[in-house]
Amino acid sequence: LNHEGIRYYATSVIKSEIFQVARRVDEDRYLHVIAFIAYQYYRLQDNLVDVLLTSLQSYQNRAQREHKEQCYARRDHRNQAFKGLIGYLDEQVLGTLAAIRTINENDKLDDTKKVESIRELLESRTVEQRQVETEVATLKTELENELGNNDYYQALEARSIRIQNRVSPIIKAIDFHDESNVKDLLKAIQYFKDKDGAIDKSAPLGFLKSAEREAVTEGNQRFRVSLYKALLFIHIQGAIKSGALNLEHSFKYRSLDSYLISRERWFRNKKVLLERAALQSFVDPKNVLKELDEMLYRQYVTTNNNIIDGSNILVSFDKKGRFRLKTPKQDNPEVEPLQNFFPDRHYVPLLEVLATVNRHSGFLDEFQHWQQRYHRTTPPQKVFYAGIIGLGCGIGTREMAQISRQINESELEHAVNWFFSPEGARAANDRVLRLMGRLELPNIYRHSSEQLHTSSDGQKFEVRADSLNANYSFKYFGKGQGVSVYSFIDERNLLWYSVVISAAERESAYVIDGLMYNDVIKSDIHSTDSHGYTESIFGATYLLGFSYAPRIKNLKRQRLYIFKGRGKAQRSTWKINPAGYIDTKLIEENWDDILRLIVTIKLKEITASELFRRLNSYSKQHALYRALKAFGKIIKSIFILRYIDNLELRQMIERQLNKIEQAHHFTRAVSRGNPREFIQTEKQEQEIAEGCKRLIKNSSTCWNYLYLSQKLEKNDLPETREVILKAIASGSVISWQHINLLGEYDFSEERLQDSFGIKLPKLMIEMGEILGGGKIHKSLAH
Repeated sequence: LNHEGIRYYATSVIKSEIFQVARRVDEDRYLHVIAFIAYQYYRLQDNLVDVLLTSLQSYQNRAQREHKEQCYARRDHRNQAFKGLIGYLDEQVLGTLAAIRTINENDKLDDTKKVESIRELLESRTVEQRQVETEVATLKTELENELGNNDYYQALEARSIRIQNRVSPIIKAIDFHDESNVKDLLKAIQYFKDKDGAIDKSAPLGFLKSAEREAVTEGNQRFRVSLYKALLFIHIQGAIKSGALNLEHSFKYRSLDSYLISRERWFRNKKVLLERAALQSFVDPKNVLKELDEMLYRQYVTTNNNIIDGSNILVSFDKKGRFRLKTPKQDNPEVEPLQNFFPDRHYVPLLEVLATVNRHSGFLDEFQHWQQRYHRTTPPQKVFYAGIIGLGCGIGTREMAQISRQINESELEHAVNWFFSPEGARAANDRVLRLMGRLELPNIYRHSSEQLHTSSDGQKFEVRADSLNANYSFKYFGKGQGVSVYSFIDERNLLWYSVVISAAERESAYVIDGLMYNDVIKSDIHSTDSHGYTESIFGATYLLGFSYAPRIKNLKRQRLYIFKGRGKAQRSTWKINPAGYIDTKLIEENWDDILRLIVTIKLKEITASELFRRLNSYSKQHALYRALKAFGKIIKSIFILRYIDNLELRQMIERQLNKIEQAHHFTRAVSRGNPREFIQTEKQEQEIAEGCKRLIKNSSTCWNYLYLSQKLEKNDLPETREVILKAIASGSVISWQHINLLGEYDFSEERLQDSFGIKLPKLMIEMGEILGGGKIHKSLAH
């Protein structure tokens, strides 16, 4: 089984009760349980490595901070000593010189007497001189120690016991893959395991740097066990992050080759694979680079000529030659607000919105039982609606059942457990998106019928309890931990993809995941903010056939590049100049691996986020990452030059990113239970809740489109139709003020009754009788 197969059978066991697993036939039961064990073991290994890396990073940060504080304290002490020493030197040297001058100017003494007097004076100063020399030597030693690493090693050693208690059991439990390039480190790890952490001076030292080895052995005088363990852990951390050390059983920390199409299969079927991925035109790297060289140079010429001849007046330059770019806001004509055309005196219940959209799209059909081969009774539609609202609005299924009529709690929990899945929620959203795609009205927001502009951005949410998918971030969650929901939207306000990721993860790794999820939405040009941008993503999106157009922070600080063949003489008058050259040799040497990576993504053999998450950790030494990044520099340079030259492009990007911000506001409005919080802890449960939330938002948008389309059809007056169309075009169909997201309150006589028989405490009645004469309070007692 591949990893997806293992996940499928394991999830079935997780969802099941014990008796449901036990009653399966032997072969079926063993398959499920073995997949469950494998899945949990892989997850355990990944989670242990996550803890290992996080703990060691915190440990190093504290040690470095302590080392710096010690350096600063010693520097202050040294400065004070220097000041005292300088004062002392001034006193001694100047005093001695003054005495010599006095002897020299004494006319009563002959030259012989003067020399004898000066010699006596200097000899009387030797005691003070020796004291000064001692002070100078001490200061010199302190300065040398500050420049060295001794104090840092001492800081590591002082904190070593605590990190040993946390990390040692993890090292013993992890199975590392046998790697030829880290033999010395693997030897030390195996020694550590064999000795159960109780190491001595016979421990392998080959993985240590010379300075570290000297510090551990102190010149062969003694063996510092705690420092050795700390350095071993740090080397393991660095090897895992750099990709030199990989896990035998893991989803996240395998070798890069295991994520890609195998080399054997690549060399055997390369032509067929490239054809299936439609990448035949990229086979020859020299031709690809030649075309990009010409494209980049032409864009340099166009951008600079438009600045020089005054065609581009929105670019200015400071004294250092750095450019400044202005992007005027687009003028919106004054039209009647779109909200005025939605129901005014009637708040549409959310349940009605979902039911109406389902009648036209059939999205509930996608909520299938986890194991479809078993014929089971499907719960009523109202139960699915309750589950969607309970999860999507952050209320929770238990509370949703308690506050709802005609909903049974056990039936609702059973439906959510067996019929709700991330895949089902995505498929349900796709049904709604297809319905909106068939409508004509959404196209009013398209800038061009030839291409579709999309965007993506992340939104932070706190997680109520401990979660392996969450991370601590004081900036966003204070002392709590949270996740980020990375969402995608197109020009027509269709929310077509979302994923829940750890708040510590880089959003750029998930950009391609959304772009490749194109069963319904095919993006032509995609925008993100700076968090979604990297040079490697520029390179990958170009080869995958997408135009990548991010809004980059501090654009003037970005380095531009050019091919080495373009001489400086050709660009002597340019205002926008390159700061570096493209490394074509590196790109050509690794082009075959770049194509293998892109084909792996395009054929959807693995998600781009899994691949890039591992590839990004290889950044210091992996040639594939450096080559893809070098290739991305070409595409990035072309884009930035176009961005400077094209006001319309800049305004399009701003407008599209504003749409995702509007969607974030809608998310907070929908999340009535916990506006900025997930109550689920497991990643899969968080994905289901996010899918339901997105389904509510898409259904609301779809309902708005259907309502406005019907309003236009019923109106025969061209003038009124034009007013409505202008309001739609200049407004946002992501509107929810007319939708009742709060639920309904029951003011019936039944609800005014006390269902618990609440009475005042007896002590309170007696106190009332004493203080108030007893008349009123006795009546209350009755």
